[in-house]
Amino acid sequence: MKDIYIKSCFSLFLFIVGFKGIAQQTDKLTPFILIVQPIIVQSDEGADPASMAIPENLVDYAYSRAEVDFHFLEPIFLNNTKARDGLINLDSIVRIADKEGYLKGQNDIVNMFFVNAVDGHKGPLGRGMMGGNLTFIALGNDTRKENVNIQAFVIAHEVGHNLSLKHSIDDENVPDSIPNIQGDGDFKDRINPKFSLNQYQIDIVQKSPLVHPRVDFLNTERAAKAILDESYEPYFSQLQIREIEAFTNSKAPTTNLDEAREYAKEKFALAVTDFSEREKKCISFVVDKINGILLENDLGLMAYQPWRFIKVEDWLCGGFAHTRGTYIILSQRHIDHLSKTWNNNMTAEEVRTLLENMGALLVHEQMHSLQRTFKSKFEILYTEYWSFTKADVLNDSTIRNNQVSNPDAPIAEWLIANPKDAKSFYWVRTLLKETEGIPVMGKDFTDRVFVVKKINGKYSPIKSEDGNLIYTNLDGIDFYKNAFPISRGIDHPNEISAYMFSDYFESLISNTNPFQETDRKSLKISDLFIEWIKKEMK
Repeated sequence: MKDIYIKSCFSLFLFIVGFKGIAQQTDKLTPFILIVQPIIVQSDEGADPASMAIPENLVDYAYSRAEVDFHFLEPIFLNNTKARDGLINLDSIVRIADKEGYLKGQNDIVNMFFVNAVDGHKGPLGRGMMGGNLTFIALGNDTRKENVNIQAFVIAHEVGHNLSLKHSIDDENVPDSIPNIQGDGDFKDRINPKFSLNQYQIDIVQKSPLVHPRVDFLNTERAAKAILDESYEPYFSQLQIREIEAFTNSKAPTTNLDEAREYAKEKFALAVTDFSEREKKCISFVVDKINGILLENDLGLMAYQPWRFIKVEDWLCGGFAHTRGTYIILSQRHIDHLSKTWNNNMTAEEVRTLLENMGALLVHEQMHSLQRTFKSKFEILYTEYWSFTKADVLNDSTIRNNQVSNPDAPIAEWLIANPKDAKSFYWVRTLLKETEGIPVMGKDFTDRVFVVKKINGKYSPIKSEDGNLIYTNLDGIDFYKNAFPISRGIDHPNEISAYMFSDYFESLISNTNPFQETDRKSLKISDLFIEWIKKEMK
């Protein structure tokens, strides 16, 4: 792999152009988007991370003629001293990152490593995988504001290689006598859209599999791969036999768990289908209206998140809307129901109704995409605002065998504090009822609340003297059930925040005060949520 990284090195002793301003950011969203997952490499002990600077506006500025917006997800951290300091080669770093689950996407996202050195050479420099999805950036120790043009150039240049752009000197279609992001010149000029890309390069950029429409409808080939994505969290690798049968509406052909999971993957991939042109126009119309409302209310975190859609047949997961990775998955039945009133000549009232229905659903699902890609923001909400406790609970086989893995909240890691016992917690799980034959989605679901205690540093469900797990239902913890202004989805904070944001969005449509019908018991939770939205979703 080493020889397919294009080498680029820029010394700090070269001409440095001071920061003189950037292109003004507007509410106009570009038609194309490129998703970047920053991976910051730090020491084995999780300290002293490599320098990271992302002058996003300047990088966008460099690609503005191509109408491409760089969308940087929340950074994640890889602990490996040798990788950070360039003491092992790029192949080894990639293998380590892949094995440990750090590489994101399905070769449709740029995974950008920030390191102190590359192959022993310190920055500012970079390596970009030609036509690939891997980039290494070493900015050196000097990340002062006045060096922002260099920082932006290094990123724009290396990602250019990911997008299949050659160095100007190696490409007869790119003059080497004028500044260019793949050529020579002052750093400020090389990222200036007047020079940064010519039309030949723009055509290459826009054809790259890393560049997507802002509203992206996956065809069956792409969707069959994307629906199996587990790069952000486990899903298929934790499914059990009974839930596989419920999700696929079919009898598992084997009792071997590994084989059943492969069967589930096959069924999920087979369920994908293409969007019709009418469906694309309708959903695009709604997303455009959603983004306008979000930007008007300074909610750019969601507006700038790419909208990526997969359509499936109705039998998969009971036709329920759900998500995987950064993708929103909609069933044919759902689309038909929500889009039935859409036409090219809708009245203002009809548009409002469409937004209250389809729009509210889409922002709910987009919230799940944000929960995966901006995890720390939601951990702040769940722990500091809502007082959940994050824990790795020892899973009893009785629970595991009958679990329902919510694709929007597949990791059951949040506990509710018991107000009467500081050492006790409640753990809400959705389980399958005992049934004959294939469990039915929704109908055969039941919520159980297990009592969990922390013993010797480990969280474990408690059993009675006769060996049975101690549990109640949500009515048994009414202090929790009544704390929120919603009645659905309170089994997991991912669902709570998604349902509440959907209600919040509806208040923006109607220009009313959010949660105005909230009773006194849930008023505090609602106020805290609004406070969090205004702070964390800008």
